[in-house]
Amino acid sequence: MCIRDRWIADRPEDKPYFLYLATTNIHHPFTPAEQFDGTSKAGIYGDFIHELDWIVGQVVKAVEARGELDNTLIIFTSDNGGMLNIGGQAAWEARHRMNGDLLGFKFGIWEGGHRVPMIASWPGRIPAGTESDALISQIDLLATFAGLLEQSLDTGPDSIDQSEELLGNADKPLRDELVVLSNQPSHLAIRTDRWLYIPAQGEGGFMGERWGKHLISGVAAMKTTGQINSDIVNGKVRPDAPKTQLYDLIKDPQQTKNVINEHPKVVQQFQARVNHYRAQIGKHKPLGWIQRR
Repeated sequence: MCIRDRWIADRPEDKPYFLYLATTNIHHPFTPAEQFDGTSKAGIYGDFIHELDWIVGQVVKAVEARGELDNTLIIFTSDNGGMLNIGGQAAWEARHRMNGDLLGFKFGIWEGGHRVPMIASWPGRIPAGTESDALISQIDLLATFAGLLEQSLDTGPDSIDQSEELLGNADKPLRDELVVLSNQPSHLAIRTDRWLYIPAQGEGGFMGERWGKHLISGVAAMKTTGQINSDIVNGKVRPDAPKTQLYDLIKDPQQTKNVINEHPKVVQQFQARVNHYRAQIGKHKPLGWIQRR
């Protein structure tokens, strides 16, 4: 029995508990245990994912061993999209697509950088096999947990209680927009259920310039990945590309076409939202760590 399993096993039976488990998988350096060595077809990147799957399974088994699986909420998610570091590049060459068919990678503002899986299990409470396309931020987990526990919340003003969505009872979306930031302050973006507005060119993520560099991403990576975007050609932003970006994610989830020139009223509204949030950020200065990089 490993430490985390023992921690669950040692909880008093008459008291609820909360476990936040942030694994190193699938963050570099990739160090899968020997038992997972060579178990995938995507190098050590894939092997490390296999280990992550095993870790999650061990947690579930530990809960099940206590007879608590039916009254335990388990959530699995990630803090960002996959990265094209050296191990990620090897996995890509082995035909593994860490972000599916989404454009972009970790720290970038395109969908591949921020749109991540979220799997929730709660037998008898969450309908099995259901899916939701509602807009949810991990910030919302704070208010959601408070709502499920019928507790008041005096912090986290940006957090929205998504418990009704989680339980399959919501009759309308509980969140209508997200403010998303890449590695570059210039790429403060607005995401709704349909639109992604980016007030700059490119992905705004890591700035590596060629395949084989640890921090390659976004525009430069596309020369090798073959992903398609109307503003990009041969791994560079087209000279005549618009200065800003707008994508219709319902019609074009892969972000192949920048439709910024087709919806001027939508753009005007989103730019006003960006200006509003930048003004708020200026008051609190949470971007300082990025600006000092």
